[in-house]
Amino acid sequence: MTPIRWLPGAVDDLRRLHDFLTPHSLDAANRAISTLLDASETLMSFPEKGKPLEFALNYRELPVRFGSRGYVIRYRLHRNEVLIVRVWHALENR
Repeated sequence: MTPIRWLPGAVDDLRRLHDFLTPHSLDAANRAISTLLDASETLMSFPEKGKPLEFALNYRELPVRFGSRGYVIRYRLHRNEVLIVRVWHALENR
């Protein structure tokens, strides 16, 4: 199993996404974060699951379905661990 580490920017992204959804539905906000955490855990067994980025060596993006659009987890493989770098809603300007 490959260990996963969330970088500070990605942790901030989770907070931001949760804060955005909370006024609309606390339940949806909690489910979104839970879905993202569950998806990230799949990288422990399948670290190359996400699509490689053409412009950044060792970086990948994992699409995560949620609602009608979903989210994107950007991560990179570094040594023997997965580093979660950023998380966005699929419609966000990256």
